[in-house]
Amino acid sequence: MRRGTCDKCGSETVHAARDGINLGTHYTGLRPHLDPGFRGAVRTHQGESWQFACTTCGYLEWHILDPGSLEFIKGAWGHVRPH
Repeated sequence: MRRGTCDKCGSETVHAARDGINLGTHYTGLRPHLDPGFRGAVRTHQGESWQFACTTCGYLEWHILDPGSLEFIKGAWGHVRPH
């Protein structure tokens, strides 16, 4: 998607925007992984994300491109190990 071609349908009708999907703020709030039943306060990381959308098939991807947000994710999210 980041190269202008849709990963799903192969068309070249991909458009992008920084923080293009607004969830009530003008930044992307990243929070740490929370186990079910967690109760308490959480500090979020204010970062940015990019959304890439194909206007042919509607496929949507989110990408985190800024190094600060990627470092936050490394320390605060669980690592998914390959099978």
